[in-house]
Amino acid sequence: MTNSELVEHTYHKHNTWLYQVSYNFTSDKDSAEELVQELYLKMMEIKDINKIMFKEDVNLFYLYKMLRSIYLNGIKRSKPSLPLDDEIYELPADSYDYGADNAFEQMVQLTNEALDTEYWFGKELLRVYIEENHSIQSLHNATGISNSTIWTQLQKTKKYVKEYVNKNM
Repeated sequence: MTNSELVEHTYHKHNTWLYQVSYNFTSDKDSAEELVQELYLKMMEIKDINKIMFKEDVNLFYLYKMLRSIYLNGIKRSKPSLPLDDEIYELPADSYDYGADNAFEQMVQLTNEALDTEYWFGKELLRVYIEENHSIQSLHNATGISNSTIWTQLQKTKKYVKEYVNKNM
């Protein structure tokens, strides 16, 4: 199978799926169509067609990865860049906001106060989750508590801490 036959086969068999995936990336009809067209152009450049084939059809996962790569590269290219000057701009020392450090310390103190008033289970679960870097799944495996219960309790505790900090800030 040649590259043009591969593109034609892909167009007839998978174009709708490719368009849907592209639309999920871009959320724009025209951009999704452009993304699919770029994919077809990239497919014409493939040297080893066997790399993209799975059994007798096109490897859809490979096409998905190509679409994703094209989309992400497009985002990188479209980012505005700031011109670099030879001059280095520095803020004068007296313009630094020292209150920001105090605000952070106050937020940490309020967070600790909120956790001190929180129910022991939520407090301990959040501590193990954050400080010991455990995932919800690893906590489930270690304790036998369901994933949904752990997730719900973590959400409740986080919400309580945020509300407490916002109220007392």
